[in-house]
Amino acid sequence: MTSELKKDFTLRISQANHSGLILILFDMEKVYVEDALNAYDKEDRAEYLKNINQAKKVHNELMSAINPEDEKGKTYLNILRYIYTKLIDSAVKRTPCELDRCRNMMDNLRTGFEKLHEIDDEGPVMQNAHQVYAGLTYGKGTLNESLEGADYSKRGFLA
Repeated sequence: MTSELKKDFTLRISQANHSGLILILFDMEKVYVEDALNAYDKEDRAEYLKNINQAKKVHNELMSAINPEDEKGKTYLNILRYIYTKLIDSAVKRTPCELDRCRNMMDNLRTGFEKLHEIDDEGPVMQNAHQVYAGLTYGKGTLNESLEGADYSKRGFLA
């Protein structure tokens, strides 16, 4: 994952609600799996394992966000557990084990969560984060982002 993608995910996380965070986890896992497949094609086994392990960590977070008591939640968890076993197999065997198929399954699951996100009118999870507006000012060849109403006196811990 590039540093630019990390910054993008960080920005999205700071502005997202609960259903938005789940979509971000789907996107992060997809990036790690694609990076792992690219590393495997380049025969870079260390990078391949690093990305598979990162995908497993993100996948664990995704599974912990699903409610196991709900009927649909149980179905989603079964699918996510299957994908997790394939990630483990891919790490142990040092070859992609049905990762393309798993990526397609994740895309299908993400589509369902997109529908949920469309009807979710909850506010951002991070209450004390600044609202970021992109596109207000432009630099030479770059897009500058502006923090609106930055009141730093209400941030951090008071001792």
